[in-house]
Amino acid sequence: MVSELPTTASEKAPRAARANAAARPSGTVHAHRVMRVVQALALLGKPAGPSEIAEVTGLDATVVFRILQSGLTGGGERTLWDGMADDPCHPAGFFIRLPPGKYRLGPGAAQVGMEAMAQTPGPEVSRPVLEALARQQNGMALLWKVSPYGTPQRTVADFAPGRYGWDSLGLSIGQSVELTSTLRVGASGRAIASRLPPARISEILGQPVPVDAGPGAIRDSRQYQAAVEKARQNGYAIGREEIPEWDGIASPVMWGRTVYGASSSSSPLP
Repeated sequence: MVSELPTTASEKAPRAARANAAARPSGTVHAHRVMRVVQALALLGKPAGPSEIAEVTGLDATVVFRILQSGLTGGGERTLWDGMADDPCHPAGFFIRLPPGKYRLGPGAAQVGMEAMAQTPGPEVSRPVLEALARQQNGMALLWKVSPYGTPQRTVADFAPGRYGWDSLGLSIGQSVELTSTLRVGASGRAIASRLPPARISEILGQPVPVDAGPGAIRDSRQYQAAVEKARQNGYAIGREEIPEWDGIASPVMWGRTVYGASSSSSPLP
């Protein structure tokens, strides 16, 4: 008969620790879950609670809650904003908690996105392509990128004027900023919108059409939605005098499954 020595308290502790470690997910599994929560918030496009995020991710709501809580301060003991100005190495919060019990992506997620965008190809890659497009179309070629500040907008990333300078548009500085930033006007605006999630398109529809937009601007919300869907199906959008006396065509520029912006070619009416 084999007998066993009694287990002491000091021997039980390592066994309990090993059992708890076995019950916890591996680092790879945990990282995958965190990314699913981040992606769910990006997909939803609005603040959401653990239960709503759990429905999207297929994770248990308690798991989602723990991930959200751990991401508020990057795992540290300080509050979300502590140390961001004086310690750039301190991880900023990936999530922000809002009342009542909802969360949205925070500055930590934004920092990761900005770092990713900073490493995309620059004018040394885009300029030759735009210059060739300008020559081929006998017009002005532009590369636009999405600007997420507030509501989705666009900004010029690179530009090949071809035969025309920016002054050829005949716009004041104020008109130029207003007409070329909103996604409600222009083929490039709809090309970008065609690759955005529904929540972002709803925000675009809440933007007014600038008063200085040309006669071809799509002012009716339903017609705009239909034009965005047509751009999504066709892979390009066409604009007729949305900037007075200029026509244009644009297609979305993708980075994997994420929209970077759009490339466009515009020419004045004959």
